[in-house]
Amino acid sequence: MTAGDLDALREHYDNADTSAELEKAELDTTIVGEPMVGITVRLPASTLDSARGIARKDGVKVTALLRQWIEQNVAEGADDEQMVPVAELKRLIARTARDRRAG
Repeated sequence: MTAGDLDALREHYDNADTSAELEKAELDTTIVGEPMVGITVRLPASTLDSARGIARKDGVKVTALLRQWIEQNVAEGADDEQMVPVAELKRLIARTARDRRAG
């Protein structure tokens, strides 16, 4: 998004009445089991580019892929008493099945 795009958006929303859209809005009361937090990680550009390519091939966002890799490594280092999210297990099973079909 360019600075011109941002200026156009700002101009639009500074002068537009969005009350009708706000009236239609619904509160999302979904309870998240474990809230996510944001962090900053510095990576070499080539590493991030490679991760982006893998994520694109897998059809996921690069942030989701990096989170998956981190969670997998944490789970591998965990003792048997620690829990692994079911969603993570499902993703691992699906990815393994997809890799077997492709390979």
